[in-house]
Amino acid sequence: MSVLSGVILPLFLMGAGGYFAILVTPHLIKRRGRGRKNASSVRALAVALAGTLGVGNIAGVASAIALGGAGAVFWMWVSALLAMFLKYAEVVLAVRHRRIDGEGRAHGGAPYYIRKAFHGRIGGVLSGIFALLCMLCMFTLGGVVQSAAAAEAAGDAFGVPPLVTGTLIGVCACAVLWRGAKGVERACTVLVPVVCGLFSMASLAAVLLRVEMLPAAFGAIFKGAFSARSAAGGALGFFTSRALRYGVARGIVSNEAGCGTAPIAHAAATESPARQGLWGIVEVFVDTILLCTMTALAILVSGVPVKAGGGMAYAIAAYSAILGRVAAPLLAVSVLIFAFATVLCWAHYGAESFYALTGRKSTRFLPLCILVACVAGAVSAPALVWDVTDLILALMTVLNVTALLLLRREVREESGRL
Repeated sequence: MSVLSGVILPLFLMGAGGYFAILVTPHLIKRRGRGRKNASSVRALAVALAGTLGVGNIAGVASAIALGGAGAVFWMWVSALLAMFLKYAEVVLAVRHRRIDGEGRAHGGAPYYIRKAFHGRIGGVLSGIFALLCMLCMFTLGGVVQSAAAAEAAGDAFGVPPLVTGTLIGVCACAVLWRGAKGVERACTVLVPVVCGLFSMASLAAVLLRVEMLPAAFGAIFKGAFSARSAAGGALGFFTSRALRYGVARGIVSNEAGCGTAPIAHAAATESPARQGLWGIVEVFVDTILLCTMTALAILVSGVPVKAGGGMAYAIAAYSAILGRVAAPLLAVSVLIFAFATVLCWAHYGAESFYALTGRKSTRFLPLCILVACVAGAVSAPALVWDVTDLILALMTVLNVTALLLLRREVREESGRL
């Protein structure tokens, strides 16, 4: 499983991203004028960012540097550039194949275009499998894992018992979710700018306080990115390098390109498929190029030795070395908001997957299940849940990217209408 998720899958995603880059870039270059700002597009972007922004932007980046060295940051950038085109293709197809219910609300995402890509009974079966996997991921990645990270951060920074944190997140999530998709949109539209601003200011302050270390940090990034190649003297060493493996893996996990989840949020926008696809590119830029890079630079300029395994402890130590005692509370609050927004977003994805599977809306049992998942995640170690989640995401990604490739002509056709 580690070879699949850590080597084969990232390279598969990079290859697919490169293919779509070649396919749609000529249309993007020829595009005339500036895109109009659509309110529904902005709301859809906020919900999608709520799902992609999260613990991966802090602990994931720290782990990538700890395991793959500073060079991992370079490969996060490369993966993000290619992931932009994957996300674009996902969003284009999600909007193109969305369905409007009797209340005038749009429903779309991977389950809908997977059915179209594979045709007939097999398309229906694979669409149902994806929807079930997404619902499972709602409980694991969207509930247990987020609550566990939030409970750890709140406990370390403020001494709050894990049960209290998990219960609070779960209850607040239920209060929002019972208002339906509009409640999720409103909450994410508020939370995402707040947490992005808070975390960005903390990271920028850390970098500016050690600005003299920036040249060395960038030097380490570029040197580390290709060190395995020069050491091994060939392509094999390059493609098995720790920097590439962890950089690409963490970058893709952070922005979720290729998983087929974010298109569920984008499908609710009233914009045309190709224009909404451009907002998918913005999503990846904000998540990986902007926020992950700021985290990485703050860690690298801190001069703190790598802690075993990296993760949140390494990130807190790095920020604390620069910002002092204020760092731990700042990061804890950021993680809490990140986690809560992600719980809301994944609950929305689960509800939409349930609708795609059954044609019925759920307003009661899914929020209650989220409450149970948040409480369980806060009081238990999620190591096994992470393994299960990795497998679920890998299966979802294979299904989704295969569908994208089968429907590549539709992506090119919509791109021509920009």
